[in-house]
Amino acid sequence: MFTDRSDAAQQLVAALRRRDVVGDIVVTLAPNGVPVGNVVADATGLPMDVIVIQRIRAPNHPELTIGAVAPGGFSWINSPMMRFLDVNWEYVQEAKTHASDTVETRAVAYGETWGPLDVAGKRVLLVDDGIPTGAAMRVATQRLRKAGADEVIAAAPVAPPDVLEEVQRWADDVVVPLKPAAFQATSDYYEEFDSVTDEDATTALSDLVQRRSA
Repeated sequence: MFTDRSDAAQQLVAALRRRDVVGDIVVTLAPNGVPVGNVVADATGLPMDVIVIQRIRAPNHPELTIGAVAPGGFSWINSPMMRFLDVNWEYVQEAKTHASDTVETRAVAYGETWGPLDVAGKRVLLVDDGIPTGAAMRVATQRLRKAGADEVIAAAPVAPPDVLEEVQRWADDVVVPLKPAAFQATSDYYEEFDSVTDEDATTALSDLVQRRSA
């Protein structure tokens, strides 16, 4: 159990150090992963970048992600979960179109603060506040590999073991300190789990830039 995202990030940093996992850059999933990524970047002294993700939620189970979209036309749909939840393809196609439009608009706002993604030839620590289904991490990994990342290490404070088995198939490495078998939702493992808006995240990113340039 974590007190908040800062505490979770510190425990993630400790896990990275125990494993002697090092990277060239921290890339965090915006907006929820930004508070965790900030701490990891500060603790490791690495530069940080972001990927904006728009999740596709199950229609009758909004806490479940059945897919995700990243800027540039990257997307991934969890077909087995679709079938398990009896989600029809028409819903997914409509949600995917909406998510694609939304994520491109959101990415513009982040880009004005942060600039283009620069990971070519780098070992990336891909950080979020949890990996409940792997959809967001998977589409972010697609985006990073297309951008030329040399390696992608998925890193988060908490994730269920069955999802980690899937993540290990397409990430080069995975670092997660807390792996509860009875996982329900990421928020269950935080005493404080306030929502993070895009405005919160861009403000935090601007603060990081100012600290680094001071």
